[in-house]
Amino acid sequence: MPLVWWTINGHLYPDVPMFHVAEGDVVRMRVSNDSGEAHPMHLHGHHAVVLSRDGVPAAGSPWWVDSLEVGAGKSYEIAFVADNPGVWMDHCHNLPHAAEGLVTRLMYEGVTTRFTVGGPAANEPE
Repeated sequence: MPLVWWTINGHLYPDVPMFHVAEGDVVRMRVSNDSGEAHPMHLHGHHAVVLSRDGVPAAGSPWWVDSLEVGAGKSYEIAFVADNPGVWMDHCHNLPHAAEGLVTRLMYEGVTTRFTVGGPAANEPE
């Protein structure tokens, strides 16, 4: 029976390259959804401002988010200040989608962790 797998930049977690930032960076990200389902994407440890939706610049009051419902065929450009050093998860808040691969990580320069994905602890993303 075929299974569903969700990818980030064509990669399936845990083989998604980690995003690297330095403290104080202003990080701009494009979040797009080419699948047939909506994905409520959640960035741990940060708040981002929406710069544009489907290429149309945001207007009016700033739209701050830590989760963003990215509909099928939709895209957003967001920005945040890297002001919370650590290793942070960015994932679909539809947890079955996260378990099926829609997970990535954000890591600050100079930050290390003893935790790994998989291994003897069976540390998995769900």
